[in-house]
Amino acid sequence: MKVTTTLFALLFFFITTYAQENNINEKLGSIELQQIKDGACTGFNFLEQTSGKITIIEFWETWCGPCIEGMSHLNALKSKFPNSLKIVCVSSDNFEKTIDFISKNDYPFDFIYDSEKNLSKIFPHTGIPHTILIDKKGIIQAETYPGYVTEQILSELNNDNPVNLPAKKNFVPSELGRNENKSSLITFELQRHELGERNYIETTTNMDTPVKIINGYSAGMYYDTLETINGCIIAGKNALQIYQYAYNNIPISRFSYDSDLSYLDSHLPNHLYKMNFSCSSLLGNYQTILINQLNSVFGLETKIIEKEVEILILDSIDTNNEACNESSGNVQSQTFQYSYKDYILSGSGISVSAILKSIEDKIGMPVESKLEEPTLFDLNIAIKDEENQDVNVWLNHFKKNGLILRQDKKLIRFVKIEKAAHNTVLSDM
Repeated sequence: MKVTTTLFALLFFFITTYAQENNINEKLGSIELQQIKDGACTGFNFLEQTSGKITIIEFWETWCGPCIEGMSHLNALKSKFPNSLKIVCVSSDNFEKTIDFISKNDYPFDFIYDSEKNLSKIFPHTGIPHTILIDKKGIIQAETYPGYVTEQILSELNNDNPVNLPAKKNFVPSELGRNENKSSLITFELQRHELGERNYIETTTNMDTPVKIINGYSAGMYYDTLETINGCIIAGKNALQIYQYAYNNIPISRFSYDSDLSYLDSHLPNHLYKMNFSCSSLLGNYQTILINQLNSVFGLETKIIEKEVEILILDSIDTNNEACNESSGNVQSQTFQYSYKDYILSGSGISVSAILKSIEDKIGMPVESKLEEPTLFDLNIAIKDEENQDVNVWLNHFKKNGLILRQDKKLIRFVKIEKAAHNTVLSDM
């Protein structure tokens, strides 16, 4: 009888604890929030405002392209459920830019300014957009991406039914690392991408470590030398972006492959990876070894080819244009803000090579320049990307923003990617 009582007590404890952890009332408690209204902050009672409603807490910032695009999706959902859905958008970055965004967009949302990031501490996350979906009873149903919240999902919640959405992981970078065997000459690990992981590349170099090479079992059959271990951790990248890193970050447009390999540049979750790679200088060139590893695991072959193609030449940068100024300092830094639709390049101390790469990545054509590389620029360029914009339209837009480009033809080096012979044979069987 005592055993049964104890089991029921433990079961009750775990159920109660789970309910508390997933109940918005318990998680928020007496937290004080500030709502942006009419250009100023005012108190916002979250529990009172959202009581009895399906609620979406959306973590966002003005610099986050996917966040801004997600707003349109949330707005469409709000129009479908005007009375039963509450959308609360939370930001903590630049207050003036946040107010400016709100004033220029008439979204029927409640905007919370959380300068102390109290809500982020309650709902920790390593990337945005980050979406918290709460049902009418205050139970947290999901921490996910806004795109997974659909009209059908909200209809289920409206009918008091539970939902099951892909969960974002609170990614901890140290999880990818592991205790390496100090005698390892090479490590290579390719893993599936998980929702919520940061998108980044981190390189490491352990220079000139003394090692003893033993080439026999007799006296004098060894020698001392120096070894360098180069490595990288790559997360949230597709296969083409990993190849781009291996080929010294050449622009994506410099890769050539047939349409049946278009998945290499896909940004869908099932085509994104995380990779842990390191190798010893005793084995040879770091990039060459990495390329061989990638070819082996993806069943591909890569080689350098040359072909004559249309290119763009950056002839000059008009520093009299309000979007372009020559930097007063000599510290190089780069701040790029990308969305899926528009070309945005802003920041201080931006190099010519960084400008060329940003244009090439957007237009998909090789871009070169004979401008002096040490010169740095402060830029604030924003160009709306209309559908099917041709090159001449782009050239005109760039000219209006101080970037003077022209078309030309030139012999350019590309990386040709093909299926490996053994992979072709197997796929044809």
